[in-house]
Amino acid sequence: KLKPKTTRHSARALGYRSDMSGAASTSKPKRHFAVSAMAGFCSGATEAACTMPFDTIKTYVQVQRTGWEHPDRGAAHTMVRVRMRMLLLMRVWQSSPPPGITPIGAAKEIYKLKGFGGFYFGLPAVLVQVAGKGAIRFTSYEQYKKWLQAAGAPKASEDFVAGLGAGFTEAFLWTTPTERLKVLRQNDIRSGLNRYASLPSAIQTVRAEHGIRGLYAGIGACGIRQASGVGVRFAVYGRVKELLTTDPPQIWQSALAGGITGCASTAMNHPIDVVKTRIEAQDGAGKKEYTHTVQAFQSILKNEGPKALYRGIAPRMIKISLGQAITFTAYERYTDLIGDLADSMGIFAAAPTRVAAC
Repeated sequence: KLKPKTTRHSARALGYRSDMSGAASTSKPKRHFAVSAMAGFCSGATEAACTMPFDTIKTYVQVQRTGWEHPDRGAAHTMVRVRMRMLLLMRVWQSSPPPGITPIGAAKEIYKLKGFGGFYFGLPAVLVQVAGKGAIRFTSYEQYKKWLQAAGAPKASEDFVAGLGAGFTEAFLWTTPTERLKVLRQNDIRSGLNRYASLPSAIQTVRAEHGIRGLYAGIGACGIRQASGVGVRFAVYGRVKELLTTDPPQIWQSALAGGITGCASTAMNHPIDVVKTRIEAQDGAGKKEYTHTVQAFQSILKNEGPKALYRGIAPRMIKISLGQAITFTAYERYTDLIGDLADSMGIFAAAPTRVAAC
C-alpha cells in the first residue's frame, strides 16, 4: 500500500497543529527564523503588487468628509470660502449631510486625475511596507508563540495572543511610518500638489516639517488596527483551514481560508482604520484637526455620524481578503521553496535536538 502523503505547509510555516498530526509532527526540525523572514518578505511583496489599486481607492474614499465642517474653521475669508459656508449652513438647515463618494466614483476620479498610474500612487512605500511588514510579522509571531508555549499558555489562545504581539511589533517597528508616507502620497491625488512624489523626498518633507515624530502620526490607531487584525487572522486561519483542507492542502483551499480570515478581521477593525487614515492624511505644519486616536474617533462620530467610520469598507474588504488569500498561500509556498533551497545549500540548518538521558 502507498503511504498517505503528508503536508509540510501550514503546520510548519504557521505553527498550526492538527489533532491528527500525532507525535511525528513534533519531531520535525523547525525552520531557521531567517527562512520565515525571507518567506514573509516575498509573500508581502507579492500581495502588495496585486492589491495596491484597492488600497488607493480605500484611502481616497476614507479621506473624504461626509459631515459639515464648523463655520468658524479656517482663516481665509475669501468669497469662495463665504459661499462654501453658506452652502454648508443650508445643508445643516435641511438636516441632510452631503453625500460621500462611492468606491466606484473614487476609482473614476482617480483615473480621470492621474490615469491608470494613479492607482499605484505610493507603490514604492507600499512595497517597502508590506514586504518588511510580512518579514517582521511572521518572524515575531513564531517567536512569541515559542515564548507562550514555553510559559505554558493555553493552546487555544496561543495563535491570537502571538498575533497580537506580532501586530504591535510590526506597527511600532515598520508599519506606522511607512503607512504615513503611503497615505500622504495617495492624498496627493486630491490635493494636486505632488509634494510626496518619491519615497526619499516624502521622508525629507515629513522630517523637515514635523520631525521624526511626524513619521509616527497615528501610531496609536495603527497599533490597535495591526494588533487586532493580525491576532484575529492567525487565530481564525488555522481553524478555518482545518475545516476546508485535505491532506495535502490544495492552493485554492489555502487561498479560501486566507480570504475568509481577511473578511473577518476587516469587518471587526474597519472603524479604527478610518481613524488612522484621517490622522495620517493631515498635512502641513498648522493646527491639526485630529490630535490623537480617541479625539479623532469622537470628532468623526460627532460631525459625520457612525456611517463615516465604515467609509471605504468595500474596497478594503476586497483588498484585505484578496491580500490575505495571497499572503498565507504565498508564505507557505515560499517557506517550502526557500527552506528546501537552504537545506540543499547547507545553510540555516536546524540545530539537532538534544535528548536528555534517562
